[in-house]
Amino acid sequence: MSLPSFMAVEAAAIEEGSFPVSMAWSLPDGSIKQALIQPDEDWLEDATDLTGIRDLDLTIEAYSAAEVVRELLYDQLDDAYYVTAIHPQEGWLLKLFASAGQEIGFELLPASELCADVDEWSEIYQDNLHLHGLDPERAEDQVRALLETHVLLTGDQPDE
Repeated sequence: MSLPSFMAVEAAAIEEGSFPVSMAWSLPDGSIKQALIQPDEDWLEDATDLTGIRDLDLTIEAYSAAEVVRELLYDQLDDAYYVTAIHPQEGWLLKLFASAGQEIGFELLPASELCADVDEWSEIYQDNLHLHGLDPERAEDQVRALLETHVLLTGDQPDE
């Protein structure tokens, strides 16, 4: 059985007006892809108004918005990606796609919709973050926790 597609976008700051610096998404087999995003020049100019910008090391190997979007779309098998929270991730995703000159061709849905009991989903998601020592602000860690939560709640296992 293939798993639903999960995604997370990590931004330079928590504010909605921030910009994406990392993105992770899952594949049907349960593996995770992650990409560091090279900030667009316009994003950096606009960032002067943001408080709480994380220290960014712009010398690390990162990919352009176009490269990240191209890879994500190549891997896309479903019409939806499930995320921990639509906002502010949707805004950061829109910024990424706009920089790549693309439009989003899929829907973002809350991962909690995959469970009948939202409170149970939230509790198990938080437990997974703590159990595995995952950082809830890191994109790759969010996707790992989303996958673990889904498997625990549904019993679904990835195709081997």
